[in-house]
Amino acid sequence: MSSPPRAAAPAAGSATDRPTRPTTTPLAAQVDPRIRSVSTNDREVAHALIRKNYRITRLEGEGPAPFTYSRAVSGETRFALCRFEYRRGRLLTESDPAGFLVAGGVTAGRLSLTTRGHELRFAPGTPFAFPSHDAKTMESFDLVLGQVLLDRAAVERELGAMRLAAPGGLRSTATEAVSTALGRYWSDLVLHVHQNVVGNDAAMASPLVRASAFRSLVAAYLETFETNVVALGGDDGQAPLPSTVRRAREFIEQHAHDDIGVVEIAEAARVTPRALQLAFRRHLDSTPMAELRRARLRGAHGDLVMADPTLGHTVAGIALSWGFAHPGRFAAQYTVEFGRSPRDTLEA
Repeated sequence: MSSPPRAAAPAAGSATDRPTRPTTTPLAAQVDPRIRSVSTNDREVAHALIRKNYRITRLEGEGPAPFTYSRAVSGETRFALCRFEYRRGRLLTESDPAGFLVAGGVTAGRLSLTTRGHELRFAPGTPFAFPSHDAKTMESFDLVLGQVLLDRAAVERELGAMRLAAPGGLRSTATEAVSTALGRYWSDLVLHVHQNVVGNDAAMASPLVRASAFRSLVAAYLETFETNVVALGGDDGQAPLPSTVRRAREFIEQHAHDDIGVVEIAEAARVTPRALQLAFRRHLDSTPMAELRRARLRGAHGDLVMADPTLGHTVAGIALSWGFAHPGRFAAQYTVEFGRSPRDTLEA
């Protein structure tokens, strides 16, 4: 097997590298954008290169001299890192969907992206995902953009091992990270892959290291950005759950002891309260507040099991700590959920 391309330096060189042809061509229908490095001060040449490497349907670019365009991409057939620069000028492009998944982050300059009539503006340091199946319009000023490219077919093959599925094919929407913490995790992982994997000849010569880096990027991408990926049902025959419901349930479990309601749960799931209600009804035949109540009952059950009545622990006190202000109602709900009264649990 031939060695993968050497890592692109943070600032691209001034000459075009000799392309290294991958062993497979998953994107044979278009120019593979992951094996080239180029830099030019000629705006017309830059525009021709951009049209060649992307599915451009419209391009406008202008600005003062001196002008610089550079693009450097390194990686392998499943994943690659790209640095795109269009300095000292405005660039407007309209393009059709690409054949791969792309997440980006603005390093310098400004970028706005419009898709399906919705405009997003990205500040430096904010990671985001490009739409995978929608045409888009991008307008930038003095832009330096970092990108991660993931081959969609390779990602779809990886889903089975992760007990995930993408009904109708994997899709992503143009969106920021679902949370600040996950956005930070994604950025840190990309930096690690750039410095310690793609930038390390010994690491890139190892199929195991490259495979591990790819799986890490896939897992982080699916958690950080909106997609249509769902969890596969278990042996009990349960249907897959969409990411919206999974995120809501995880938030409920982590914050059941806090003062939260439908609004906070919906914000964590990145949907409106009404959309959340409909999703829970459709996929769980339940409601967010019913799931929250069950989570709090489980928390109270755990405290009751560990409690010691000789130390002054009481059913009412534990119930109140989990948000149950009415002892009689708590006792009835607890008994239905666990088949015994909370007092029996405390005194067992």
